[in-house]
Amino acid sequence: MILSKQGYLDKLKKELKKTPDSDEIVHEMDVHLSDVLTEIYTIENVSEKEAMKKLIDRVGTPREVASYYHQELQITPAKTQWTFIGINLFFFVMGVTLTAFYQFTPSHIGNQIWLFLTSIPMIIMLLYMFFWLLLGYEIGKEFGYAGKGLLFKTFYFTLVPNLLLMTLVVFRIIPLGWFDPLLSQPFIYACIACTILLYPISYSGYRWGIRRSI
Repeated sequence: MILSKQGYLDKLKKELKKTPDSDEIVHEMDVHLSDVLTEIYTIENVSEKEAMKKLIDRVGTPREVASYYHQELQITPAKTQWTFIGINLFFFVMGVTLTAFYQFTPSHIGNQIWLFLTSIPMIIMLLYMFFWLLLGYEIGKEFGYAGKGLLFKTFYFTLVPNLLLMTLVVFRIIPLGWFDPLLSQPFIYACIACTILLYPISYSGYRWGIRRSI
């Protein structure tokens, strides 16, 4: 019988002995268990023994938690990583294609699409930020605490095309006029702020996904 949080973590560590990133999982579970216990003690006046029973009913036994991670790790991290990289690359290529079509192949339909998209830049930005939130959420939900390294790698690989485009625009390798009337000064500042916020947004989604998976 598990009588304390440390006893729970010790048993979990044994169950995760051959699991990659087991120390990271145990550390993150330590934080999660503390949150759950705080919630239990806040709502109910119970002993540590009773609190641990309620915690196990909610979270599961160490063996059940370890079994969950073993199952989740059977999902190929590389597949998840390249799925999100591919989706972001698709958005990037579509944006480049539309810009090139608008600049070099003028047509009424192309002009209308371009004018419509450039009239709702903040909506597009919010949708894009939601994509990054979803990226973190799915990794957290599928891989739990073991997905932190995957989130970090996926984020930076996925961000490469965006940073490349920003560099080309900043150094005027790509003319600013190509993006008229989109690249106003306020919009450029908004893009910089959005880029800075992307990792915190992804990490928030990751933590949310973890909570939904446990």
